[in-house]
Amino acid sequence: MGCQQSGDDLVSLAVTIRTELERKLSNKARVHLPFDEDKTEFEKANLRFTQYERPTYLAIVDPVCENDVIEVVKYAREKGIPFTPRGGHHSVTTTMGRFQNGMCINMRPLNQMRWDAGKRHVTIGGGAITDEFVRFVHDLGMEVTFGAGLGRLQGKYGFLNDNMISCKLVLADGSMVVASKNSHPDLFWGLRGAGHNFGIALEATFQVYPQANGGIHHTWDLEYTLDQCDEVFRTLNSVYESMPAELAIFVLWLRRSSGRKHIILVNLVWSGAAADADPYVQRFESLEPVLSSGRKSIPWPELPYATYKEMNKLFCKPEIWLRGPYKMMGAACVETFDLKTTREFFESVKSMSEKWEDRGWFSAMFECLPDQRVREISDDATAFPWRGGSNHFLMLNATPKRMEDRKVFEDHLNYWKRRFIDTSGYGRLQQYVSYGNGTSTMKDPPEALYGYEPWRLEKLRNLKQKYDPDNVFRWYQPLLES
Repeated sequence: MGCQQSGDDLVSLAVTIRTELERKLSNKARVHLPFDEDKTEFEKANLRFTQYERPTYLAIVDPVCENDVIEVVKYAREKGIPFTPRGGHHSVTTTMGRFQNGMCINMRPLNQMRWDAGKRHVTIGGGAITDEFVRFVHDLGMEVTFGAGLGRLQGKYGFLNDNMISCKLVLADGSMVVASKNSHPDLFWGLRGAGHNFGIALEATFQVYPQANGGIHHTWDLEYTLDQCDEVFRTLNSVYESMPAELAIFVLWLRRSSGRKHIILVNLVWSGAAADADPYVQRFESLEPVLSSGRKSIPWPELPYATYKEMNKLFCKPEIWLRGPYKMMGAACVETFDLKTTREFFESVKSMSEKWEDRGWFSAMFECLPDQRVREISDDATAFPWRGGSNHFLMLNATPKRMEDRKVFEDHLNYWKRRFIDTSGYGRLQQYVSYGNGTSTMKDPPEALYGYEPWRLEKLRNLKQKYDPDNVFRWYQPLLES
C-alpha cells in the first residue's frame, strides 16, 4: 500500500492514523510518527539490530493495555493498513523487509509478569524481553529453557514452548482467544513452532522448575588457532555423542582476540556441580588452547554477559550495533561437523576478513546444545519439526559497511550455507524458524522451517485458513505467500 504512495500522501496518511486512532485508544496510549518534532520515542521503538532488509513504519503505537492492541488491529484491518507487532530489537529476518510504511504495535509497555507459586507457573506480558523474564524467574528460585526458544537448559526441560501452558492472543480479526490444551488445542499446537503466523501474543504462561545448583552456572572460554580446527571439531563431535544435559557448547569465530588474530573460541557452560564438568573441560584443555579463562561461576541471569569473553555486554548496546548496521545472517543445522567443510569455512572467513578488513566483518557462532528432554517429547506434540534433526545450529554472519558491497557478502553467506547443508548429514536444510533468515537472494523455503512431512504443512495451512484467512500475519517467516 503505502510504499507506492508519494511522500505527501504518506504524511497525510500518518496524521490521519494518529487522529483517528487516538480516539479509540486509552488515555495513556501514544501514536508516534517519523516526522514528529521530538523523534525520541519513535526512534526508540524503530531501533533494530540490523538495517539489512528492514521494515519501515509510518506510525508506531505504544499500547498500555490489552484493549489498545485489539483496537489497533481492528482499525488497521478496517483501513487496509498493514501492521505488525514488535518486541525486542534483534530480529534479523529478511522477510520483514517486505513490510513497508505500515503500523507497528510496540509491545514493550506490556511487560508485566506474575507468579503462581502453587502451580509453579509464570505469566509474562507480550512485551517482556528475555532478560526481564530470566531475572524474574531467577529471583523466584526457578528456571526454564531460555534463548530464542531453545537454549542451554533444553536438555533438562525441552524447548521454552514445550513448557507453555497457555497463550492469550489477538487474532487477525481483532478477537481475543486463550489457547491451551483445553481451549483451541489446534491453535495451541501451531503456536509452539509457528505462532507468529496466527496472532499477537498478549501474554503467555509457562511451567518453571526449581533451580539446580542454587542458580549458579559455570563457564569456561578456550581459544584455539585455525591450525587446531580439526582437533577442536573432532573433539566436539565426540563429546556430543554422550553430551550430558548439564553441558552446552558454543563456538565462535573471532577476527581478533587477546592480541591474536583469527581465533576459534570454544565456550563451555555447565549447569550442575562444577566438579562434574571436569571430564568434559579436560577434553578441550588437552588440546592445548592458546588461552584458557579458567572457570567462572555466575548466577543464571548474568550468564549471557559473562560467556564468550563478555561480548554480549557490547552487543547489547545500540551504539555498538550501529557501527555495523547491515548485518546479514545465514543459518543451517548439521548432525555432525564435517571437518573438511568446517575448516575450509573458517579459512574462507579468515581470507575474507583480511581482504575486506576496511569494508566489513565476517564471523560465525555455532550452538551445540543437549537434547535429552527435547527428544523425549513426541515429535508431533508441537509444530516444531526438528526434535531429532537439529543437533547443531550454525549462524554465519557477514556485515558490509556499505550496501554497495552487499553482493560479495551475500554470496559468501549463500555459498557456505549450501556447503554446510550438503555435508550436514541431513541431506537438506532443516532450519530453526527463528534463525531462518536467509539473504535477499537465498530465502529459506517453508518446508525447511516447518517440516517436510506433507501432514505438517497441511495442518499448519489449515490452521492459517481458520485463524488468519486473509494472511494478515505474513511478514515474519510466512507459511503462505501473498
